[in-house]
Amino acid sequence: MKQLLLITFLFVFTFSFAQQNEKGSIVINKNTHQPILSSVSAYPNPFNVTTKINFEASKEQIVEFSVKNLLGKTVYIQQVNTKIGYNTITFYRDDLIKGMYIYTLQVENEIISKRLIIR
Repeated sequence: MKQLLLITFLFVFTFSFAQQNEKGSIVINKNTHQPILSSVSAYPNPFNVTTKINFEASKEQIVEFSVKNLLGKTVYIQQVNTKIGYNTITFYRDDLIKGMYIYTLQVENEIISKRLIIR
């Protein structure tokens, strides 16, 4: 019974998380300034072995790229030095099991999270 309740909670949480805005992402911007990161996407998504996280940065700085499972446990984290303009992060599945994950790009005053599906 507890497992059924947990699964139901995760499903409702995931569904509501995915409906945060029309593009299926959550953006937390602590300031009202120009966004630093934009055009964030993963291709291919869903993927089997590897995917590329693509985004544009309006300034050079360190971005923290992390991947979490649906229970909120961080399963991957990487610091990336960005350049102004188009940037790509290659993400390898390694030993992660099939399922849905949430990937996040974070700078000092901005967080962007989106879904990532491993087949």
